[in-house]
Amino acid sequence: MSSDQLAAALARLDEHRELHLPLRRTDLLGRLALRFLWKRQVKWQIEANLAIRDALAAVHHAQRELPPDAVRHAELAHEVEQLRQQDRTMTAGLNQRLYAGLGRIESQLSELKLQQAETAEHADDTELRLKALEAQVAALTSASADVRLRHAQLDVALDRVRTGAAVTEVAVDVADRESFLGLALSQLLDGPESRVREARKTHLPLITATREAGATGPVFDVAPGRGEWLEVLRSASVPYLAASDNKLVRQRCAGLGLDVDAQEPLAALAAVPSRTLGAVTAFRFAERLTPDALARFADLAATALQPGGVLLVETPGTDAVTEYQLDPFAQKPLHPVYLRFVAEAAGFPEVEVREVTTAEGLGERLCLIARR
Repeated sequence: MSSDQLAAALARLDEHRELHLPLRRTDLLGRLALRFLWKRQVKWQIEANLAIRDALAAVHHAQRELPPDAVRHAELAHEVEQLRQQDRTMTAGLNQRLYAGLGRIESQLSELKLQQAETAEHADDTELRLKALEAQVAALTSASADVRLRHAQLDVALDRVRTGAAVTEVAVDVADRESFLGLALSQLLDGPESRVREARKTHLPLITATREAGATGPVFDVAPGRGEWLEVLRSASVPYLAASDNKLVRQRCAGLGLDVDAQEPLAALAAVPSRTLGAVTAFRFAERLTPDALARFADLAATALQPGGVLLVETPGTDAVTEYQLDPFAQKPLHPVYLRFVAEAAGFPEVEVREVTTAEGLGERLCLIARR
């Protein structure tokens, strides 16, 4: 049944709301019966039911002709269209807010770029000034050290002249050229004293731990140099001993309030009673010893240390070729395996050799730590 048939059935349903029978005008009985039937709605009900049946049949037939999911598809299509419309609305709103936010961010980025450019200019200018100041300080420090070294001999000579000593005695009492060179090399190889003190402070926890473990004897330093390590020990309230046969080294340390014995270091170490030292330290010393002297140094340290004491030796690394070329007293670079061998041969049961990086400018170092 087509849509036209459905429309005809619905028209018939509307038409049969009233009865239309072919009765003659003179048929009074028929008219009475018609009125009776109309009142009872029998005829109309019959025709209406027929029209409804035809309409329902038409609808059912139309539904069977449609695809099974056509109605559901239509509903889904409508819902999808509504969702698309809502999505377009939301997207438009989000885009509007996004563009507004991006505009503000771009504006802020432009301001930050300008500020960064200004800061970079100031930073470059400041860095140049700092470099210039550092160069001036280094030059002044070097000049000051040179002046102090040049005047040391003059001061000694003037003191002797004031006391009436003979010129020959003054000449005998003045430090030799090697003593001047040894102290001057500290400035050349290690740089400013403040930098060396900071580098030496990294070893202080090792000394503190040793003392807490029971080795409470003083620290014996065989190469006091300019006294940086002794200053670190004094600031930490750690007792110390030191010896040097360099008169200028002793004078310099005395000027800092540091006590240094006037003895050859290994001879002074040999004179220390057995098992009385908490630590033996040596900085820029081992590489200047001959093999026999280095072995003797390790033996003397092992004898003088208390149980739990430590031997600490710091020497330039094997790759520090330039440093060895600048130091005329250095014998040759000490290999870490050789350092370990010397300490173990001296009777140290626990030996460790580390490669450490000290303060800027001092380069790589080998650090021998041998415990009793």
